[in-house]
Amino acid sequence: MKQCLFFFILLSIFVSCKNETKKEIRSLEQKTKNGFTNFESTYWLIGEWDNLKEDTYSKETWTKINDSTLSGFSYTQVTQDTVFAETLLLQQLGDEIVLTVTTFDQDNNDPVTFSLILSEEKKMVFENKAHDFPQRIIYTNPQSDSIHAWIEGRVGEEQKKIDFHFSKHQPL
Repeated sequence: MKQCLFFFILLSIFVSCKNETKKEIRSLEQKTKNGFTNFESTYWLIGEWDNLKEDTYSKETWTKINDSTLSGFSYTQVTQDTVFAETLLLQQLGDEIVLTVTTFDQDNNDPVTFSLILSEEKKMVFENKAHDFPQRIIYTNPQSDSIHAWIEGRVGEEQKKIDFHFSKHQPL
């Protein structure tokens, strides 16, 4: 009788472990479907994107470095004077996709890393709650020839959002 009980307990443990493994596999498959581990879903960023509004010109360029890294550069000029510039690095590190931003003359020129927290078709949301501003960077691709990006977060007690609208660069 004790041997039967021992065998039954051992069998129960084995079956429950097998179910947990199946749950973990399903969870990983779901993450892959959601784009958290599917880096190719970020490739719509690749290219040159610009915006001209009165005397302000902005440009963001994304280049594929390898299967798990995109490199970006963004700048803004007002009447031919560069007032803003940053480098961007979008990488898959294991199961995580991160966006590392280095803004010139901000944060002591130190890189700031944001983690991908949401990935839907043609939309990515990156977050770093510990950063002063922004805490979130969002990229969307509403049409194949445009990008709408914005940064948002709290500055003191105030919620702030800054929009950026880019069109696919048209060579002259």
